[in-house]
Amino acid sequence: RTTPWPTCCITRRGSGRRRSGSSTPTPEPCSTRSRTPPAAGSTASASSVASFTRRISSRSSSCASTRRTGRSCTASRRTPRATSAAGSTPAYADCNAVSPQTAQAVSEVIQGAGASFIDAGIIGPGPGTREKPTRFYVSGPDAAVMEALAGPHIDVINMGSDIGNASAIKMCYAAVTKGTWTLHTAALLAAEALGVTDNLHDEIEFSRPKDFAEMERMVPRMPLDAGRWIGEMHEIAHTLEGTGVTPNFHKGAADVFELLVKTPIAQETRQTVDQSRTLKQALAIYAEQLPGGSKT
Repeated sequence: RTTPWPTCCITRRGSGRRRSGSSTPTPEPCSTRSRTPPAAGSTASASSVASFTRRISSRSSSCASTRRTGRSCTASRRTPRATSAAGSTPAYADCNAVSPQTAQAVSEVIQGAGASFIDAGIIGPGPGTREKPTRFYVSGPDAAVMEALAGPHIDVINMGSDIGNASAIKMCYAAVTKGTWTLHTAALLAAEALGVTDNLHDEIEFSRPKDFAEMERMVPRMPLDAGRWIGEMHEIAHTLEGTGVTPNFHKGAADVFELLVKTPIAQETRQTVDQSRTLKQALAIYAEQLPGGSKT
């Protein structure tokens, strides 16, 4: 296709650091570099699209915006200066995991600079890393621009012209998946602290074997992404609060990630993680971060 490729806003892995003495995540700068095929205006090949989208997906994380005040992420604040200097206003796609309210605030800054804004939410791992395609949800008046990414490994799902729709589906989906994983972690960690880990594991494995299998798969890996998911939990809380639903579940999820990011496992990566570490071993490590440590 010859559709112009959009500029994409993606935050660096590890966003959600906290300032010393502050409960607000420290913003990490977003990338505003225009990702274009090797030859400007050329037809996008399957390989160039795959390479382009792998870079987006592998680095996508929670947008470093300040909640409640409605301030836009760092990249969106820089964009008016960048577009003015370049004399160009390409479509700007924000692919970060943010609330619809944050997406709307960012769009106002981008549109104020004369560029069109595309709200985007990515669900799934990097394109081409599994049999099912990664799904890019997009919305906004110019969302069709993102259809240039569609291919065997990417489904582009247009949610209509309303900015915030794509972020809404991303937030609600992550509220279920990551929210469930943090609930599992919190309950299992409490059992560890109370000295009833073996009994609880036996009961869950007996009565809910599928749930226990998911716990064994995910709970030991949670610290690997804890740092960048703290901000995402706050954005989910912001999303729910805006609808009148309690935000406290996911504020609690952020607290769980705050604890996990302090563990030595958080220094590992998806590539270097100890694959032999068991659920019980992980919980024992997590419990060391609790006040007074674990009973076991």
